[in-house]
Amino acid sequence: EPDRIYVGGGSELITLTDGHVAIRPAKEPAGHRGTVDSMLISLAEHAQDRSVAVILNGLGSDGTAGVSATKQYGGLSIAESLNGEADAAEQGAASPAGIVDLLLPLEQIPSQIALYIRGLETVGAPEAAGEISEQVASLLTQIAGTLRTVTGNDFHGYKRNTFLRRVQRRMQVVQAPSIADYASRLKKDRDEVHHLFQDLLIGVTQFFRDAKEFDALEKELPKLFEGKGPNDHFRVWVLGCATGEEAYSIAILLSEYLETVDNGPTVQIFATDLDARALGAARAGRYASGISEHVTPERLRRWFVKEGDTYRVVKELREMCIFSPHNLIKDAPFSRIDLLSCRNLLIYLNSDLQNRVIPIFHFSLRPGGLLFLGASENVTRHQKLFAPVDRKNRLFRRLETPTKVLPEFPLVARQPRELAAEKAAAPPRPGGLVATIGRRAEQIADRYAPAYVIIDTQHEVLHFSGRTGKFLEPAAGAASLNLFNLVHRDLRLDLRAALHQATEERARVEHDRIPVRENGKSGLVNLIIEPILDGPDLTALIVLFQEGGPIIESTSPAGRKGASDEHVERLESELRLTKERLQATIEELESTNEELKSSNEEYQSINEELQSSNEELETSKEELQSVNEELQTVNAELDHRVRDLARANSDLRNLLESTQIATIFLDNDLRVRSFTPAATEIFHLLETDIGRPIDHLGTRVSYPELSDDVHKVLTKLGTAEREVKSREGSHYIARVHPYRSVDNFIAGAVLTFLDVTSTVRAEAALRESEARLRLLLSELQHRVRNTLG
Repeated sequence: EPDRIYVGGGSELITLTDGHVAIRPAKEPAGHRGTVDSMLISLAEHAQDRSVAVILNGLGSDGTAGVSATKQYGGLSIAESLNGEADAAEQGAASPAGIVDLLLPLEQIPSQIALYIRGLETVGAPEAAGEISEQVASLLTQIAGTLRTVTGNDFHGYKRNTFLRRVQRRMQVVQAPSIADYASRLKKDRDEVHHLFQDLLIGVTQFFRDAKEFDALEKELPKLFEGKGPNDHFRVWVLGCATGEEAYSIAILLSEYLETVDNGPTVQIFATDLDARALGAARAGRYASGISEHVTPERLRRWFVKEGDTYRVVKELREMCIFSPHNLIKDAPFSRIDLLSCRNLLIYLNSDLQNRVIPIFHFSLRPGGLLFLGASENVTRHQKLFAPVDRKNRLFRRLETPTKVLPEFPLVARQPRELAAEKAAAPPRPGGLVATIGRRAEQIADRYAPAYVIIDTQHEVLHFSGRTGKFLEPAAGAASLNLFNLVHRDLRLDLRAALHQATEERARVEHDRIPVRENGKSGLVNLIIEPILDGPDLTALIVLFQEGGPIIESTSPAGRKGASDEHVERLESELRLTKERLQATIEELESTNEELKSSNEEYQSINEELQSSNEELETSKEELQSVNEELQTVNAELDHRVRDLARANSDLRNLLESTQIATIFLDNDLRVRSFTPAATEIFHLLETDIGRPIDHLGTRVSYPELSDDVHKVLTKLGTAEREVKSREGSHYIARVHPYRSVDNFIAGAVLTFLDVTSTVRAEAALRESEARLRLLLSELQHRVRNTLG
C-alpha cells in the first residue's frame, strides 16, 4: 500500500513478488542471509528503471550487489552521506556508498527522489530524445576532454553511441535541462564528473556468457596445460572483468580441469578493470540468485554458498583471482600470459584503438597462448600475429613472428587535429614516399614514355614501370633491390657515372647511344637520370631507359679510300687492345664492387644483429615494466586484504573485550597463542608469555585438572567444563573447546573462564534465605500448635 513503511523482523527475508511484499523466514544464520541484497535485487527486477534504492549508514558492505542490480536495470541509487565523498573512500570499494549514483545528506534525499520521479514522467518523448542526441553529438569532445582532465582516463577513443547513452542517463539523474547545461555543470562539479565516469564503466556481464564459447575454451584447456608441472604457473589475464563474473567463470573451468589431472600447475588469474568500485564487488563475490539461469545446479552446489537470495563464490575461487584497477590504454600490460580473455571490451573502442591494442595482446601472451574474444570481436587485421583456433567461438592462438612485435603503449586516443599535425611533422614513411614519388615520376615520365625505375639516394629501387625486362637482369644469389645488381651488365659503368653526376649536380643527366648486347644482337640505349627534389633535399631519382635502335656500321666508300689497309689494321689492333684493357678494368672494378658488396653485407649483418639486440633490450624493458605492473597489482590486492584483516582483527578484539570473558588460545603443544585482557585476572600473563606452555604460568584459580582437560579435548574433540574457584573467593565456569580453523582443521584449544561469582553468591544467599525461611516457618508452626493446644 502507498504511504506505508514496512519493517521486517530480524529473522525474516523480504522480497517483492508480483507487485506484493513477500515475507519468509530466513534459514541461514545471521551474517549469511544477504537480507539487504535479496530485497534490493528483487526490487530492481520488479520495478527496473522505476526502482529507487536508498542506503542508510551502518550497513557496512551489505547492499553492494543490490545497488549494482539497481544500476543495471536503470534505477536510481542513493546513499546517506555524513562526510560527503569521503564516506565512499573510508568504507572502501566494496561498500554500496562506493557505487551509488548519488551520495547525499539525509535531508536532501527526499527532494532528489521527487526530482527523479518527475524526470521519469517527462523524459522519453521522441522530440526531446532527438534534441538531446543532436546536442550531445556536438559536445562529446568537450565532455570527453573534461573527463580526461579530472579522472585521467581518455574516452575519445570510445564509440560515440555508447558515450551518448551514458551521458543521457546522467542528465536524467541530475535533471539537466540540456546537454549544454550538463557540459557546463561538468566543468564546475568534479563529483558529477566521477559519477559520469562510473556510469561509463558499468559493465554488462554474467557467468558463462555465450555458453558455447566457454565449451570451446574448455576443449582447448588440455593443450594449454601441456608441459606444465606442479612447479609451474598458469597465468590468466581477464580484461574488463567488471564485477567478476567472467573471471570466476574461467576460474571454475580451470579448477574443474585441474581436478582431472595429477600435479597440476598453480593457477593465477589477474582480473582488471578501470572501475575500482566494481572490483570491490568482484572481491566480495556475492551475486543475485538470477545466476542460477546461467550456472548449472552442479556448479552452484560446488562453487557457491547460498546466503539468502544471493550466492557467494567459495573462498577457493576468490583466492585464485587477483582483482586490481588497470587501464589498458595507459598502463603496462601483463606478460607471460597463457590465456588472455578480453570479451566485449574492444567493441567499445574505435578502429584506431583496436588496431593498436591487438599487438599488446600478442606481446602479453606466451608462445602458443590463447586469446579469447567476444562474439562481435575479431583479429582479421592482424593475421600475422594470431591464427584462428575456433573462428566461430572467437578463440585465437598466438603466432611467432619473424621479427619481434613491440607494442605501442601508452595508447593515447589521437584527435583529428593531432593526427593531421603528426602527419605534417613526421618524415614520410616508405609506403607514403613511394606513392608520392610515383605520382611525380609519372608526370615526368609522360614526356618520354619510356621504361623507368625510381630509386632512393641509396640506389634501392622504390618503383618499377612496365617493360623494363630489356634493361634489367637480376643477378643470381640473394634477392636485392639495389639497381646496380639489377641493371644490364653493359649499362652498369655508364649508369654509375650518370647517377653520380646527377646526385652531385642535382640536375638532369643524359648518356646517349650506349651499346648493349642481348641474345647475340647489339643495340643502343639512351640513359636519362632526373633527380626528384623536395625543396633543397634530394628524395629520389628517376632512371629512364630509351631504345636508340640497332648499331649501324659505316660503309662509306670515301672512308675506305682515305686510309690504307695498313692504317686500318693498326687502328683496329689498337681498338681491340683498348677494348681488352677496358674489359680488364671493368672486371677489376666489378671484382672490387663484389668485395665491397660482401663487406657491405657483413656490415648489414652486424647492423641487424645490433638492431636485434636492441629489440631484445626493449622487449626486456617492456617485460620488466609488465612485471612491475604485476607486482603493483599483487601489492594492491595484498594491501586490500591486509586492510580487511586489520578490520576483522579490530572487530574481533572489540568483541572479545566487550564480552569481558577471559579467553586463552592454545596450540596443539599447549603453548599460549593469544589471550584477552580479562585473562590476566586469572593467569599471570604478559605479552612476552605468548609461546610459553600454559603449565609454566602462575594462576589465581585452583584448576589442577587443566592439562588433563585440554589433552582430553584435543584427543576426543569434545568439550570439558568445570567450576573452579580463585584464592580471593571468585567462582568461574572453565570451559575447554577445540580450536577449529576455517578449513575445519584442529589447531589447538580455546580456554574460557566465565565469572559466575555473583551467581554463586546469589545462590548461596538464596539457600541461606531458604534455610532461614524454613526455620521461621518451623518456629511459626510450633507457636501455632502451642496456641491451638
